[in-house]
This record gives sequence, C-alpha cells and structure tokens, in this order.
Amino acid sequence: MVPPPPTLSPPLCTLPPGPGPPRFVCYCEPEGSGAGDHGVFHLHVTDGAELWSARLPPDSEAACKARCGLGVDEDLAARFRTACQQQAIALNLREDGASLTLSGPPWTLTFDLSKVPSPEAAPRLQALTLGLAERVCNLEQRLAAVEETAASPRKSPRPAGPPFFLPDPDPQRGGPGAAVRRRCPGESLINPGFKSKKPAGGVDFDEP
Repeated sequence: MVPPPPTLSPPLCTLPPGPGPPRFVCYCEPEGSGAGDHGVFHLHVTDGAELWSARLPPDSEAACKARCGLGVDEDLAARFRTACQQQAIALNLREDGASLTLSGPPWTLTFDLSKVPSPEAAPRLQALTLGLAERVCNLEQRLAAVEETAASPRKSPRPAGPPFFLPDPDPQRGGPGAAVRRRCPGESLINPGFKSKKPAGGVDFDEP
C-alpha cells in the first residue's frame, strides 16, 4: 500500500540553477514559524556554513507587493515556489549582505538579505538539515512502496479451467471440426458429384 502524500513542504531550491554542482540552498519558511513571527514572511540563503535572511512583516510584505504590482491576497511563498520550479532565481552576494531576485513575467521581486550572526544561524541551519533529512526519508519510503506495488504479481482476470479450442474451419483437414458431406442417392462412388448412368446390378448366377 502506497502511503498518502505528505503535506506540502516549504519550497526550496539550489543555486546556481543548472547541471553544475550547487553552492547555495535557497528556501522560505511558512508564516508564523518563529516566536512572535505570526504573519511574517522569511526568506533564507545558505551555503551550509553561513546564513543570509530576509524578514518581511505584514506591512513590509504589503509594500513589496504594491511595488511589484501584486495583489494583497497573493502568497509570496507560492510565488517563490513557482520561481524555484522555473529556475528563475538569481543571487548576488555582497560584503554586508545579499540580494535575491525572483524573475518571471509579468512580475519581478527583489529581496535584500542580511547576514545572520553565527549564534542565531546555527539553530536555523540545524532545523534545515533535519527537515531535509525528513524529506529524503519520506521520499524513500514512498518510492519503496511504489516499487513493491509494481513488482507484486497481478492476478489474471481469465477464469481457471481446461483450455477451450475452436473446431478447425478447414474441411480438408481431419479432426473433430471437419465437415462430413452426405452422398446423394445415385451418386457415383468413383466420381463424387456425378450421378451413375445406370443403376448398379448384382451378379446373375442363373445366366448360362
């Protein structure tokens, strides 16, 4: 049995996009993920050792949406997920921080990220590592369940029983299906299909 799909996880992607080795992980956290952060949008970039983050309270988020022509009810996390899927994210590192741009018509979002001090970054990076490990375990369990279902033998819908054979339609071949032609009265035995010219007679023993 395949386990039910997990709830939708916060979106993330690796940078730079493309076939090369990744150098950064970019992800966002759901609103209200921290103490006193209800309604706050968090965006993070890390190389595994350092962390850059942007924190948008509701008023800053509304101003950001207004600058980019987004509706008040539009979800920034959904926009970030779309940009991750389309590989439309660009990162620019600076000495004092970084900037992250989500591009894609008809909108472009740019976020300024600040470098997080090490004592504060350590628990966030730990939470990221544990969250990624949980995702991998869930995916492996679902993959194993799918492979087990695909490898299990399927029952044949045909009922069990002796095989049934149709009769042979060729009359020139022998067997139980061959058609038997009945001879007409007076038909010649030597040339089937032709009548005999005179009736067959027996031997007369009284003739001299």
